[in-house]
Amino acid sequence: MNDLAPVEDAMLNGDLFAKAFVARKHSALNRVKPEYLALAMRKIDAVSEREVVFAGRRMLMLSSNNYLGLASDPRLSQAGVEAIRYWGNSTSGSRLLNGTNDLHEELERKLSWFKQVETVVAFQSGYMANLGVLSALLSKDDVAIVDKLVHASILDGCALAHAQVRSFRHQDMASLERVLNDVGHKANKLIVVDGIYSMDGDFARLPEIMALARRYGARVMVDDAHATGVAGPHGRGTADHFGIDEPDIITGTLSKAFGCIGGFVGATKEVMDFIKYNSHAFIYSTSISPSVTASLIRAVRIIEDEPQKRVNLWACTHHLLSGLKSLGFDTGVSETPIIPIVLGDEITMFELVARMDADDIFASPVIYPACPRNKPRVRISLCAEHTLSDMDRVLDSVSRHGRDLGIIQ
Repeated sequence: MNDLAPVEDAMLNGDLFAKAFVARKHSALNRVKPEYLALAMRKIDAVSEREVVFAGRRMLMLSSNNYLGLASDPRLSQAGVEAIRYWGNSTSGSRLLNGTNDLHEELERKLSWFKQVETVVAFQSGYMANLGVLSALLSKDDVAIVDKLVHASILDGCALAHAQVRSFRHQDMASLERVLNDVGHKANKLIVVDGIYSMDGDFARLPEIMALARRYGARVMVDDAHATGVAGPHGRGTADHFGIDEPDIITGTLSKAFGCIGGFVGATKEVMDFIKYNSHAFIYSTSISPSVTASLIRAVRIIEDEPQKRVNLWACTHHLLSGLKSLGFDTGVSETPIIPIVLGDEITMFELVARMDADDIFASPVIYPACPRNKPRVRISLCAEHTLSDMDRVLDSVSRHGRDLGIIQ
């Protein structure tokens, strides 16, 4: 459609699909060159722990959430194959009907012990875990108090529950306390934060949040998707990192450090029993497949038994982060294996990604709404299979191109 005026007129006359064409006309993506847009959805031909094959080229992968390199670990694959042979491809039912077997219960026991919470319930994804717990637990009379940068699934869960949502400035404890004080002691309150923020790479200030919650009679929920398996001396996540007890509710994904797919919610048995029988996301979804469940059980064991994976992941993190800062790049508040290179405009950001791509380095371009409008970034996420030599290769690439583009001196 070259002339969108008829489409815009159609929207006024009830054409539901017309909005897609009108939205495209006004999209910010229209400002992006087609060759840059091609960097956003590159089709992967093959993948290993630290490399990826794209368009026939073997590239260093810096864009995956496969933090511990387990996504292609043959031990997980073998466990999955054995489960398929015994259980088949699917449970063909929800957990409350015929969709529960020994594997699901074993996975939940192992996750409960690993996360140091009384009870864990497995969901089909991390998104569904957040959607399921919030939509079940909250109602229109309850107040969700969220950090402005929480994951979209948290906001969607609050909306589904028709809960009142109040936000506080990112990591601003004074802002949080003002909201708590304004909401008052009588309201049912749930503070919701990410353990590690996925676009900035910083930890939630969990000890301070927990202290404020106790002072104002609020409960706390942490989405520990990017921290579970990665952070803390035992790899248990954000609370382990700070050396404190887990918050009232903990959620997470099994698609990142665990190398598979799925999600979980952990809390007291009473709370989890309530969620199991009131969460539509749990009640009306087919359970995780036997093969994936078996692979996840093996993943938990590997994470517990092989701490050297985390040690190397953090060694690479510190090496790359300190190197980027020394060169003069803006890495924001990152302190984790999620490392953004924050830039001032989208064109420069896409150009840097394109030049890294030419050096066979696969990194992600990120623009609004995944980050603030004025802070597009190259998002780097590291894997335990990376090496310090890999980090030096990245630093060499970005230093050359950063100077050419005028990003650094």
